Amino acid sequence: MAAEPYPYTGQEIAAFFRRHASFAVGYLKVERSLEDFGHYLCELLVQAGPERLFLQGIQFFGNRFRWPAHLETIPAQTRLRLERQIIEHLIRNRVTESPLSEPALAYTGERIVPATAPFHAYWAHARRYAFAARRVRDLSVLDAGCGSGYGTRILAQVAAYCLGVDASPEAITLASSLFARPNVEFRVSDVCSLEGVENASFDAVVALEVLEHLPGDRIGSFLEAVRRVLREKGTFVVSVANSNHPAGEVNPYHLSEMTFEEFRALLERSFPAAAIQTFGQGVWEGSYRLERECRIVPVRSGADHAVYLALVELAGPTRAETLPRGKDLD
Repeated sequence: MAAEPYPYTGQEIAAFFRRHASFAVGYLKVERSLEDFGHYLCELLVQAGPERLFLQGIQFFGNRFRWPAHLETIPAQTRLRLERQIIEHLIRNRVTESPLSEPALAYTGERIVPATAPFHAYWAHARRYAFAARRVRDLSVLDAGCGSGYGTRILAQVAAYCLGVDASPEAITLASSLFARPNVEFRVSDVCSLEGVENASFDAVVALEVLEHLPGDRIGSFLEAVRRVLREKGTFVVSVANSNHPAGEVNPYHLSEMTFEEFRALLERSFPAAAIQTFGQGVWEGSYRLERECRIVPVRSGADHAVYLALVELAGPTRAETLPRGKDLD
């Protein structure tokens, strides 16, 4: 089973609706395609008592719905109820959002929470986590800079155990309330020290959307902490925003964007004996053909990718799947 770029598996979603015959839609967001104004993408937050579930990637066009594979496990009658609510929302509000009662879930322009962030922002981030998940099957994984925790949950679909850490107590509280499960934990820790994480305690470290948020003088400490907690044959999956991307916007949260050459050189200095593969991710183009949006492909030199990723293997190739160069890795 490959990890989907959503925080829940189809089995988990089916189990939610088996447990809760009665539920309410606490939040509904409908976005219209930039390419086709009759094509909508719908996301919902479903609540049953204290339990919450994000439903994402539902498309509506040509007067019909298309449900992504991980939501097809929802009972047909339940899907029909949800579709009616979406239609009523479209008739009443066109493409506006329903009220969001929980400020902690609101999109600030930085921290991503599924269904409440703009879908294009979520999708770019989530596909990086799905990419990383393909390299960590059955491993113990540290998600450094986990934010709201949805990515840790994506990794946990295939990993044996995941620990998400973040310097923000608010983020860890939110992650614990939304995405904890038996093989997922969350803990407050500064990624530049990983205090409280034992030496050589993880098979893999994943750090997505972390490097660009660090001051330049703290990047060395972060990479040293990664080396410390990784086991001898560990794997490191890391990304960075491209400072030369032509469509890039000024992001006040980004302190250390890099060119491809700077990113590659940093990793070669920090992991001199490791095997390093590099990749690039495209930007959202607004089509809602989700398999094509924000793809990740191997690259060997700088190009017009919004984000660069690297797979660093401390002892050569791991058990992770290897794909030929030039193929889409999602």
